[in-house]
Amino acid sequence: MPKSANINTDELIAFAEIFSRKSDDKAANARGEFLTAFPLNRLKKISLDEYVIGKSATSFCSYVEPKTKAWASMQGGAANKFGIYFGKTKSDPAKQYRFTKKFGNTEKEAFDGVKSALLNLVKAGKLKNFSEIDENPLSQMFKAKILSLYFPELYLNVCSSEHLEKFALEIGIPKQKYVSEYQHLLVEKKLTNNISKDWSNPMFMTFLYTKFIDGNMITSASTIVKKPHKKAKRRVNFEDISAIRDAIGKKSEEFALNWEKNRLIGLGYPELIKKIEDRRDIPAYGYDFLSFSAPELERYIEVKSVGRDWKEASLRFYLSDNERSVSESDESGHEYYFYLVFYGKDLKPCDLLIKHAQEFYLSCEISPCAYMVRFNLEET
Repeated sequence: MPKSANINTDELIAFAEIFSRKSDDKAANARGEFLTAFPLNRLKKISLDEYVIGKSATSFCSYVEPKTKAWASMQGGAANKFGIYFGKTKSDPAKQYRFTKKFGNTEKEAFDGVKSALLNLVKAGKLKNFSEIDENPLSQMFKAKILSLYFPELYLNVCSSEHLEKFALEIGIPKQKYVSEYQHLLVEKKLTNNISKDWSNPMFMTFLYTKFIDGNMITSASTIVKKPHKKAKRRVNFEDISAIRDAIGKKSEEFALNWEKNRLIGLGYPELIKKIEDRRDIPAYGYDFLSFSAPELERYIEVKSVGRDWKEASLRFYLSDNERSVSESDESGHEYYFYLVFYGKDLKPCDLLIKHAQEFYLSCEISPCAYMVRFNLEET
């Protein structure tokens, strides 16, 4: 990347130091879920109800827009940007299939046209046929998001044509004829720079928005952890704690394991899934799963179900002395992560937050809540 008045090495280094890489994990997980639900080879057989937004939270369009927001944002505008959808309008409150006339005059014709355009898009995207991509009748933001999800090695996860052109021109890419070519050349620029070449696309995208849209080099934090306002001083019923942990612990672990598998898929390392080691039955390890942050970099995962202390208005989980020791050790501490699982009102896991243990401790209150009593008996 050429050094210019708009971007320089010092800014890249400074950004790397303050960027919250936890958002990378969320982005990779979101992409992994999408690829698991809709691999490329499934698109030819996709049905109308599997495609449209408005009928199912797990449809193709639901994944591309809201469910993969952590990867890239394209929300906004009417649902007709998908070509066909299931919903209502201001003038007609009845829910039904609705479509834009450019794809056909009937529901079937419209879906056939949208499906054909989708298949042509991924074909052209794989071949880097920028003229065909730009001429494709699907909406610009929709096309850009799809290409970034399926081909991150070729297309940056920026959906706005205005922003794509702005970023490209700002960092020295000459003016191009096609918007999709900007989307590709931005990835090329990232890869040719010694600092940004190992960054994920979401990280590079965040840098561009931070620098050229927000106008400052301070990133927005993912989730800020603060110490509770008051130090909890209360008696603990360990039998109740044990019962609760046993009841929800396994659900949290399975939820986290599935989340981790999708993260690896999203990163482009599906082959590492079979190498994940389950170490829950051996407490001496001090963590639940051995996974990977990268192919040659092990990640130590301790799953924790997050509870709420309503009296103290704080969140909490329980940590063993061995877990803390392992998380702070020279051997494991650099890649030891808490996978914090949150539950919804239906008492099912609904969200997961990743925190690097050693960084997390700096913002938490840690209090001892158990003691080991050792003794011998002598007969008298």
